[in-house]
Amino acid sequence: MVDPKSVPRYTLNNGKTVPVVGLGTWQSAPDGSVYRAVRAALEAGYRHLDCAFIYQNEEEIGNAIADSIKEGVLKREDLFVTSKIWLTYYRKDRVPLCAKKILSALKLEYADLLLLHWPFAFQQQDENLFPTGADGKIVGDDVDYLEAYKALEDLVDAGLVRSIGVSNFNVEQLKRLLAVARIKPVTNQVELHPYLVQAELKKYCNDNGIVLTAYSPLGNPGSAVNSASDKDKLLKDPVVGKLATKYGKNAGQILIKYQVASGNLVIPKSVTKERIASNIQIFDFELTKEEVAELAALDRNYRSCGFEMTSHLKNYPFA
Repeated sequence: MVDPKSVPRYTLNNGKTVPVVGLGTWQSAPDGSVYRAVRAALEAGYRHLDCAFIYQNEEEIGNAIADSIKEGVLKREDLFVTSKIWLTYYRKDRVPLCAKKILSALKLEYADLLLLHWPFAFQQQDENLFPTGADGKIVGDDVDYLEAYKALEDLVDAGLVRSIGVSNFNVEQLKRLLAVARIKPVTNQVELHPYLVQAELKKYCNDNGIVLTAYSPLGNPGSAVNSASDKDKLLKDPVVGKLATKYGKNAGQILIKYQVASGNLVIPKSVTKERIASNIQIFDFELTKEEVAELAALDRNYRSCGFEMTSHLKNYPFA
């Protein structure tokens, strides 16, 4: 176990702090595995959980949190919990509905951070989280992400969330948001790893006091949605392997440490108890500036989470 107090915390632009490493819960099935994963993470020293309405597993996560608090593993105030508003709930009157469903499932009175999951909306309805038309394509909606973000600001005022931010926004979308935002987003959660460095986005966020949160920091090797033939190449990259040997760490630990050394938050996902424990055991060594640069030089603009089924929608961020 890592002492939770030994995990560095990043100070957000609103003065709140967050542990630099969190547990990602995407594609963690609500069949008992995500419950066990969260329990294992909290016992291993994690105090930062990344969730989302669309993952459809927040009920189990909430049970794991509640049981851990009940057993004295931690207190609610020790924990930083993130979730994300889904795209069928972007209209101003619907954002609070999604937020309340999230809080109810997680058994929490407030979220530490709520994000807009993508910079576009789906058809605003309750029947289907992925509404499709007769042509089989996703049906979008012209509701603006600025409207959804304004509703997030109102949730801060109401005390239901402490911090707000976005996910998968590009530089132009961030510029448009910052021009009107009353409450600055604290983070932009995006895919980040040495094969997808996103230097321009990183610079813009740094210049504007927005921290990047890295999802899929290992290149997404186990994802069911990633069918790319080279999806496990990052873990086998010679540069990563060389550093793993030098520091007596595994490839995953090197890639997670790379994000922390780059000034990013990072949320590796696993449901394996041993892997969850090892992913946070990265604070007993330091990568040099030269090694961080060497990893960044591996950039090949390899995106494993392109969400291509939405590429026809207005505001698709990777066009």
